[in-house]
Amino acid sequence: MKRLFSAILFLAIFLAPAGCGRHVESAPDTLGLVEDLISASSPSLQKMARLAGKDSGPIVIAGDPRLSLLLSEEMMLCDYFDNVDARRVSDGLPDFSGEVIVSILDFFNAPYDSIPDTDEGRIALREIAVRNALAALDTTLRCKVLILCSPLLAENGGDDVSEFFERIGCDVPVLYSTDTSYSFAKACYTLMRDRKLFTHDIAYPAARLMMTIPDVDNSSFMAVRFSDMLVPPSFPDTVGVIAPNTYLSYVQNKH
Repeated sequence: MKRLFSAILFLAIFLAPAGCGRHVESAPDTLGLVEDLISASSPSLQKMARLAGKDSGPIVIAGDPRLSLLLSEEMMLCDYFDNVDARRVSDGLPDFSGEVIVSILDFFNAPYDSIPDTDEGRIALREIAVRNALAALDTTLRCKVLILCSPLLAENGGDDVSEFFERIGCDVPVLYSTDTSYSFAKACYTLMRDRKLFTHDIAYPAARLMMTIPDVDNSSFMAVRFSDMLVPPSFPDTVGVIAPNTYLSYVQNKH
């Protein structure tokens, strides 16, 4: 996964434009990174887009580490709906039974509110959102729903991710909101019912954890399997304390 993700970023920076098979006109304020990725890496991106969006894929949460863990924990346990007919009543089963929930904890860029509120800072946040979305599309994940778990990423980069997916022919729905009271869990459940994206496997939800670390040349970042040893000392608490069910599921299933 690291090799493919790094290779795409390398191509975006160093290779000449190569054309795009599915052309979608870009808006006047299209992010330069999106143009670079599409121009330099079109075949690889289109392959990733074709593999993603299937009902067998995971739900991917990407963004602020703490918010992502809290959302993962909620989705591991929540029982807002009847799983048979989607009525808003509890049925004693987790709403996301049979699903895999992958959290990409963006330790490399967080906290996002430390990024200056300037034109350059807003562009940086837009690029962070797109790079997290790119990691979620990696062929080892093949996500079927992407949740940008950060009001700042939503405000600055949510539309960029949607445009990026549209231009590469990716049918993965993207959920993002600047409203801190927005229920991603309920919205994700409803969306997956409408699009028939549930696996219908008979199992409890399973969690996987990934994290961002510096790329090989330290100019950007990549997503790798989570390791306690790589968590920055500045992070306020342990993952196991913030999201015990998520962490336990990850430890039990990582091998």
